[in-house]
Amino acid sequence: MKKLIRAMGLAFFIALGVSGSVVFAADPAPPRPVNVTVMASLPPLPFTKASMDLPRFHKEKDEIKRSQQSLPVVEPESAASPVQLSAPTIESIEESRASGQKWIEVNLTEQKAYAWEGDQLTKEFVISSGLPGTPTVQGVFRIWVRTRSQTMSGGDRAAGTYYSLPNVEWVQYFFEDYSFHGTYWHNNFGNPMSHGCVNMTNEDAEELFRWSMPDYAGETEWMRATSDDALLVYIHE
Repeated sequence: MKKLIRAMGLAFFIALGVSGSVVFAADPAPPRPVNVTVMASLPPLPFTKASMDLPRFHKEKDEIKRSQQSLPVVEPESAASPVQLSAPTIESIEESRASGQKWIEVNLTEQKAYAWEGDQLTKEFVISSGLPGTPTVQGVFRIWVRTRSQTMSGGDRAAGTYYSLPNVEWVQYFFEDYSFHGTYWHNNFGNPMSHGCVNMTNEDAEELFRWSMPDYAGETEWMRATSDDALLVYIHE
């Protein structure tokens, strides 16, 4: 009987050991090292499809429910009554020129951004747009959400394309994940350098941000554009 008990106890500890090894085997394997050769061949960051480090960003996008060329906004006089701005078109630009409204032009050939008030040019910036394989989208859009700073990260560790860029400043999204933003990881402005976004120096990005949103008072949350500051953006070659 004692031999049977000892045999059963031994079997229990063997089973426990096997179970423990299975648990450890199920732990995630350590990430593969980044392929330095692949990284060196990649164009400069950022990537267009930047993932946001603030979950609220995704919630905000879901709540907006906008089409590709129209933006729900909230009138300041009636915050409970969302309204829909007309879809931006080239005619919208002409209307802004005639009425003296602010709008932004990006000339991809010149690698410059222009801040207009009606037909009066008020500011001019040298930028870096998307590379040929990841071009900046062209057309007429509206700024739809802003943030003072964020972390842009994404890519794939296994492929050696992972990146994480903290504190990307003065971000203004005008179409899906395409935005104007400050750039600290290169100084080659005047040449295409990005995966679609419009790169600017931090100083220029701040100037454009404050010009397009003059009521900005230092907020750090995601700021959905209103009918007052959903500026038109015209991007062309």
